[in-house]
Amino acid sequence: MIGTRPCPWSSALALRRPGVVLLVASCRPLVAQSSLDSAVRAEVARYVAIVNRGDARALADLYARSGGVSSVGDGEVTRGWSEVRGLLASFLGATGRVTMTTDSLTVTPLGDRAALAVFLYTWTGARGADTTRLSGAMSLVYERTADGWRVVHDHTSTRPVGRPRAGEEGGESPPVALGRPRRETEPCTVVRIVDGDTLDCEGGLRVRLIGIDTPEMNQRPFGEQAREVLTGLAPVGSSVQLERDVELADQYGRRLAYVWRDGVFVNWQLVRGGWAMLLTYPPNVQYVEQFQEAQRRARETGQGLWATGGFDCAPVDRRRGRCD
Repeated sequence: MIGTRPCPWSSALALRRPGVVLLVASCRPLVAQSSLDSAVRAEVARYVAIVNRGDARALADLYARSGGVSSVGDGEVTRGWSEVRGLLASFLGATGRVTMTTDSLTVTPLGDRAALAVFLYTWTGARGADTTRLSGAMSLVYERTADGWRVVHDHTSTRPVGRPRAGEEGGESPPVALGRPRRETEPCTVVRIVDGDTLDCEGGLRVRLIGIDTPEMNQRPFGEQAREVLTGLAPVGSSVQLERDVELADQYGRRLAYVWRDGVFVNWQLVRGGWAMLLTYPPNVQYVEQFQEAQRRARETGQGLWATGGFDCAPVDRRRGRCD
């Protein structure tokens, strides 16, 4: 058992993956579950952001520096922090520029000092003109250490090519919106992430993502969490494509745009991941139906900030002073 203490109620949780059965004992946490849930979700967002930056050293620093840390994938087990660090560096070096997106994240407390995060993922890798995509499921076991939350075990299960994900045959949307813009686009090199729905491009152009709204930065910790997710989807230094709708700019002079990176629709992914709400201002409604469906599914399944009360006060209501 990882980081648990005696408690009046417990249950066994068996996680079965190809070649691995992970048994963990779970009990009622001694700290508020919502606080632990929010903290771990923020850690997963940070993990994804670092993967998308391609920073192998920073990614390794998210793992506990111990001989007991482990990584499982492709039928192999890697043990020890140094070995896991080498594995991560090898992976990021082989994939080239990568965009990682997640969906259907669940957090299971394992006492008051550990938690299990399980989610679906898609990796979109670009090397020159070649683009490859992998998708599957991933689990991260976190333990609270003196240095903060650290990963002590990860497991990655890649979905075989051609095998449909559960629910796809029923017409549900895939966990990441892949495709092409409907209109012509212009390039942008990201130089700053302002907040969860605003970024700056090289040359001084400020871009407001169309159709979505994320918590204000003073809505702590939700504003910072949303910004971290956007940072992962469109890292500083990355090249993205800006697609316009009917109106080119808003009343503040910001460019209004749908943002795409390596075939990933960033606006949609923020809504589907539960990090942004739908906010529509006609006539800019080109993807409103897709956003509506993405929000419905995120809210019903408790994704992102929907799981932690991040949207109890909608951002637009906060700006208008309707809630604290």
